[in-house]
Amino acid sequence: MNFSSTDDLIISKCRKLFLEKLKDYGVSWKFFHNYSIIDQILMKIVRIKNIQSKGYQKIKEEKIIDTYIDIINYLIIILIKFEICSTSHFHNKISNNDVILIYNKKWNKIKNYIDCMDKTFIQFSINNVLKNIFFLKKKKEKILFKELEQFCFKILVEIIFLLKQNL
Repeated sequence: MNFSSTDDLIISKCRKLFLEKLKDYGVSWKFFHNYSIIDQILMKIVRIKNIQSKGYQKIKEEKIIDTYIDIINYLIIILIKFEICSTSHFHNKISNNDVILIYNKKWNKIKNYIDCMDKTFIQFSINNVLKNIFFLKKKKEKILFKELEQFCFKILVEIIFLLKQNL
């Protein structure tokens, strides 16, 4: 799953939406617990599963692709939070430009992560993503910081793959 023009399109769509929301809401997510963001991801995954099981969606304005993009951006927000928590940015005011730089840096890390993965035996499915989210919710008090970061990358890979199938 090396990055291609389709991947660049995904990154572009994700970045565009992220920038729009950053402009509108700022870094309000900075104060949310990671598991509140994971709850948002869970709601998006359930939405995708419902659309898939019905075979159609009633709300035409919000496409299933948009839901995948939301999930990607929520996961990247968690990764950004990891970075700002490990620096002095968390207690200081962080600028939108700082967030954009970190966002772009996370995309580069995502690309490298995907390129280095052994994808031979991986089965990508929304059910697998859901299973991983439920695992995170169940283990939320016991999961280590680094493990959560690795789960975010793993889920990102799956969501990017599933989004590519829906483009």
